Amino acid sequence: MPTIEENRFFTPIIEFEVAPENQQAFIDAIADEVERYFKSYVGFISASFHASDDGQRVINYAQWRSKEDWTASGRVPHNDEASAAILEVIKRYGAEPLRGKVGFFRVARVIVKEDDKS
Repeated sequence: MPTIEENRFFTPIIEFEVAPENQQAFIDAIADEVERYFKSYVGFISASFHASDDGQRVINYAQWRSKEDWTASGRVPHNDEASAAILEVIKRYGAEPLRGKVGFFRVARVIVKEDDKS
């Protein structure tokens, strides 16, 4: 479950462009690969997939305990297999990463509505 707290986790975000008829299938396929591989990696917290209303974009919001854990995931023994599986899904659904790279973010500020006790 994603946890949104200021300065707590390392957050890679990537936006994909995809044909509307492929949006949900792409999300399901890429999420399956993330669950199959990355879920067991040290430092992995969560991955969320957001579908745009127009069906043309998918945003993957991931959380890792630290940038070091995320970087180390690239050196896990099965990472070549995991990367190949992710790239195959991207190719199969004709998805294009927008701006050609992953963005790295930190939660800088959070506003939360308090429970109404009325």
